[in-house]
Amino acid sequence: MRPRRARLQMIFQDTHSALNPRHRIGDIVAQPLVAFRRVEGALDARRRAAALLERVGLAPALAVRYPHEVSGGQRQRIGIARAIALEPALIVADEIVSGLDVSTQAQILDLLRDLKRDLDLALVFISHDLSVVRVLCERLIVLLHGEVVERGSCADVFERPRHPYTRDLLAAIPLPEVDPDWLHAGMDDGGGSASLAAAEGEGEGMKIAGSVALVTGANGGIGTELVRTLVARGAAKVYAAARDIEAVTQVAALNAATVEAVGLDVTDPEQLALAAKSCSDVTLLINNAGVNHNTGLIGATNLDNARQEMEVNYFGTLGMCRAFAPVLKANGGGVIANILSITARANLPLMGSLCASKAAALSMTQGVRAELAAQGTRVIAIMPGATDTRMSTDFPPPKMPPSEVAAAALNAVEGGLEEIYPGDMASGIAEGLAADPKAVEKELSAYLPE
Repeated sequence: MRPRRARLQMIFQDTHSALNPRHRIGDIVAQPLVAFRRVEGALDARRRAAALLERVGLAPALAVRYPHEVSGGQRQRIGIARAIALEPALIVADEIVSGLDVSTQAQILDLLRDLKRDLDLALVFISHDLSVVRVLCERLIVLLHGEVVERGSCADVFERPRHPYTRDLLAAIPLPEVDPDWLHAGMDDGGGSASLAAAEGEGEGMKIAGSVALVTGANGGIGTELVRTLVARGAAKVYAAARDIEAVTQVAALNAATVEAVGLDVTDPEQLALAAKSCSDVTLLINNAGVNHNTGLIGATNLDNARQEMEVNYFGTLGMCRAFAPVLKANGGGVIANILSITARANLPLMGSLCASKAAALSMTQGVRAELAAQGTRVIAIMPGATDTRMSTDFPPPKMPPSEVAAAALNAVEGGLEEIYPGDMASGIAEGLAADPKAVEKELSAYLPE
């Protein structure tokens, strides 16, 4: 039986009980390789574990963490990494997305489809949710009390269900018609796959359609995607702002009828006042302008970088909030969304001075939220993990696509949320901080400036 076990692996529903809480993630992933003598010593095991984590979209640095220090979606990816370690012919996946939020389900299903294709896997996917079955499976078997009551291709069963129990399962799907392309359709329309895990605070959402938005830092990766997504979701007007107006001319050209380029230095009080006057119809302010010099706190040559980061990331964001608070009040309250970072809650020494400025900006966001509540202005903190932009060039992959951060930010605006942590890295750190903040600090302390 032992040789056959290597060809058959399992992914379990309950990630808490499936992953040994006393073992580090790297050891958990490498355990099948060690048990079947597929590695040559501890160094090779660590190397293989790191490669497997990368294969399922996780940072190799997670190998030193414990399961309770990461999010539910990350734990399920760890279970998948362990399952594919021995390159099995068959994997049984038992209700593996039933406990996850919809956006994280989409990520896991997308990953399984890729692995099934790339590794030529046979996959037995057990689920009561036929909407996810159709996304992933070619053939379907319906069981009732342990007996097969229907079988066939997914297309045939969905189109012509014969057994009453099958029809009941299909009727339970909360869609009038099951769309096999729902996974990617959700991403295309701005739903994104960015996780909203650990989102906190709910209120009344604001529709993007018909809103008038101003986006600072619109020339960067996230800023450009924010403008694109705002237009795609039906914003009536979008002011694309950047210090150099030439830098946003191309962004404005995406939709000349909707997008207007604005030259704006968020550290200049006169320009802030002028922007508030000329953009007096704004109902949604997205503070995305920022700077990151990727320098530490002690090793930096001087304090110039730290001062500039604080000037732009903290004082610039505060200046925008102050300038546009009266505008938003006059327009019915509106929303302010501050694009921060998960490093606002935990310092990454590799970019220590940036983290200090983001921490100050988070504290400021909370204070502004309290002060503007009476006028009906909702203030949101968006705290993603590492994102594939110029500001994070020195941070190792994997990194979130800017489009996912933009989609998550606008989902928070429409969903009435106050704080969100888009992506596995951010949600994992947020959960880790809730469980053991010193462990998170210790882990991040390994990322030192050169």
